[in-house]
Amino acid sequence: MSLPRRSVLARLPIGRFIPALRSPFARRWYSLNKGHDMTPAECYDVTIVGGGPAGCALAGVLSSMKAFEGMRIALVDPGRLCEAMQWKPPVDTYLSRTLQITARNQAFLERHGLWSKCYTDRVQPCGRAVVTDALGRGVIDLAAADAPGPAQYGANVAYMVETRNFVGGLLRSIECSEGLVDMFERSKVISIDDGAADNMPMLPVVNLSSKQRIRTRLVVGADGVNSCVRKHARIGTYGTEYSQFGLVATLCLEELNHTAYQRFLPTGPIAMLPFPGGFANLVWSLDLDLVQLLKTVPEHIFACLVNAAFRLPPHEIQHLYDLVQNGAAESEVAAETKWRLEVFERNSAGRLNPELLPPKVAAISPRSRASFPLRMRMVDSLVAERIALIGDAGHVMHPLAGQGLNMGLEDVQCLVGVLEQAILAGEDMGACSVLSRYAKQRYMRNLAMQGIVDKIWHVFGTSSSPVVAARSLAMNALDMLPAAKRSLIKNIMA
Repeated sequence: MSLPRRSVLARLPIGRFIPALRSPFARRWYSLNKGHDMTPAECYDVTIVGGGPAGCALAGVLSSMKAFEGMRIALVDPGRLCEAMQWKPPVDTYLSRTLQITARNQAFLERHGLWSKCYTDRVQPCGRAVVTDALGRGVIDLAAADAPGPAQYGANVAYMVETRNFVGGLLRSIECSEGLVDMFERSKVISIDDGAADNMPMLPVVNLSSKQRIRTRLVVGADGVNSCVRKHARIGTYGTEYSQFGLVATLCLEELNHTAYQRFLPTGPIAMLPFPGGFANLVWSLDLDLVQLLKTVPEHIFACLVNAAFRLPPHEIQHLYDLVQNGAAESEVAAETKWRLEVFERNSAGRLNPELLPPKVAAISPRSRASFPLRMRMVDSLVAERIALIGDAGHVMHPLAGQGLNMGLEDVQCLVGVLEQAILAGEDMGACSVLSRYAKQRYMRNLAMQGIVDKIWHVFGTSSSPVVAARSLAMNALDMLPAAKRSLIKNIMA
């Protein structure tokens, strides 16, 4: 029995009807259209809205896979994708907006030829992480060498890479592919309709601010926390605001470092993530008043306060904050911090393992401080009719575990696998029956990770003595149980 005409069209790759546009390196770049009228809709198989890390990773993986040959893929972003692709790194510093990518996700990107297009000399493999509790005596020292995983993961827990370096590498890998992906830069999505106006209601039409129109079998929302694709699909969100901000900066250390350090303070966690050449990335969770204070203090005072935050007891750190807030002279703050750190070093000599402390900060890179709000956002669903959400469009979480982008990359792996299976089975890859398989695999896993990170934030955000004692006991017990540590490390790597 023959299938209805609608089903036949939905199953066939659109690119195969227009082979002239699928010749090698036939990629087209679209930018701002100065005309006033919308152009006729062009047909695509997959339209990815959002040229950030998750969206570019999806476009890069699709363009590298044999199952998607002959298909047309559109990547839409309001930014300048061409400039992002041509980004040249500074020679004397690192950017403060960075990503932590697990060993499993790095291996996935490498298999598809995407990782090598980054400036890999600016990527820092990290084989060890040290987590401490400022109020208690809890310590967890995690080293990848203590938990050998699959050979392709190597001896690294994660990889640190600048966001612009990562996105630029992904765009270059897309540019080197055989013309499967067309770029629509400087183009915002202004609406998505059902195509009824063109008498083809079977496929949605994405209308862009550049006056272009894209008819597509599948729309993938990778456009972040304020996703317009999610809003069009009427997918609800819920969650919480942490009433804190993440303060980031690029640090210049007194010595080379390959270890990640995190310390939980009563005001929020502070983390130092390593970069090559004695640089590091700082991620510090703070209330708004402290963020505003620390963004405006002189750079050498900020470096002193970072050193204090990784070493001194919380009440002494608060004393230094009070000095700055009360308008103390820079020399007074610097002298007070130096004296307190010297006392700490004398008192801790022989009692505290120096390997549990990060290298001291010598300076911070000029104008590298920036901040962003911290929140948790969940969605009612990851999919709708011919729509799928990945990355921050589908889940937002606190950065304390460094899992935000990693969850997005896991979304990419899962979605690509589901679409590949659908194509090989002759299914319509935009059908709800196909997309529901993606949602089934990812929704609860994302929700579970968000819940775990949220609980960690709340448990370490309290100063209650019984809670402090309990969490320190749990951390130290975990640190002394090799089997438990190996399990934790393998989960972090994967």
